[in-house]
Amino acid sequence: MTVHGAKGLEAPVVILPDTTSRAKPQGPTLMPAAGADDEETEGWLMCPGSAKDDCPASKAAREARAARTDAESLRLLYVALTRARDRLVVMGRAVKRPEEGFETQSWWSVIAATFERLAEDDPVNVRDIGDGVLRFGVDPATLAAAASTAPPPAPVPAWAWTSPAPDASARLAAPSRMDETLRIPAPSPLATTAGPGAPLGRFRRGDLIHRLLERLPDIPPSERPDAAVRMLSRERDLNESRREEMIAAAFAVLNDARFAPVFGAGSRPEVALTGSVGTTPVSGRMDRLVVTPDRVLVVDYKTNRPAPARIEDADPAYVLQLAVYAAILRDLYPDRAVEAALVWTDGPRLMAVPQAMMDAALSG
Repeated sequence: MTVHGAKGLEAPVVILPDTTSRAKPQGPTLMPAAGADDEETEGWLMCPGSAKDDCPASKAAREARAARTDAESLRLLYVALTRARDRLVVMGRAVKRPEEGFETQSWWSVIAATFERLAEDDPVNVRDIGDGVLRFGVDPATLAAAASTAPPPAPVPAWAWTSPAPDASARLAAPSRMDETLRIPAPSPLATTAGPGAPLGRFRRGDLIHRLLERLPDIPPSERPDAAVRMLSRERDLNESRREEMIAAAFAVLNDARFAPVFGAGSRPEVALTGSVGTTPVSGRMDRLVVTPDRVLVVDYKTNRPAPARIEDADPAYVLQLAVYAAILRDLYPDRAVEAALVWTDGPRLMAVPQAMMDAALSG
């Protein structure tokens, strides 16, 4: 760790591994003038980038900063030397220059000079113990190696050798893939056209209507028409007639008498749902939900398929997905009717899913 991080700590043995280099002054070329107080500097000098270009004033400022760095380095050395309780080991990698292998004002130079003075005053306690290593103080006691006694291995219980039985609850099924059918993605609904006069693709139209159906329910009904105009005004490939037609189509769904509450006050988008259908644990996310005192309404948006003319022609996986939602919601709200619908943004068209169809999908 750093010396700063070691403040206040103590260890039986402390090793200083890097002591041969001098701490280098750091900072910008704007320096306090020599003799100025760091906290209340009276003058500043913009010094050259290189010391060889110094004038007398900038040279003095540079030397003053170096002196402050050396003083801080000595304070840190004091901290490092006083972290050890029993023994301190001072090490360093020899530098190429100067020839001595350590720089002046480095920690090594300070400690080496100290050892020289100690050797003159107390030669008994400062001695060479071989390989050029100097020691000050008593030799550490050498202890005999203790015989290691390995504990006997613990017996492995029989159940540890048997694989556990599969846990059905460890895998949560997604309602959109309950039939485990792999579907080929439809063409990208994000493709745009050249401009307002070019034909508008079915998927592009469905994507924009989907955006209206997602965002407008969170806006008060009186403000929805203006909000819809603002949302579609940013689409450069739409002319005015296209915007009006798409807004009218979106409001035909939002204002549908049977499912209007699911797009009204108190409804919620992107509602997570976790439960089980039979013995199958399920985790999914409903596109939109509303819970009223007498019934629960849930809708799911579909954008990647052309809208069928009848609910009987809808993809069975879509019906099963809503049937799973409805089954879990019916367990949560047993005292209320649960109704579900598909919203085809390609139309747009809202199709209620009959309970009989959902029951048949679950039975399969």
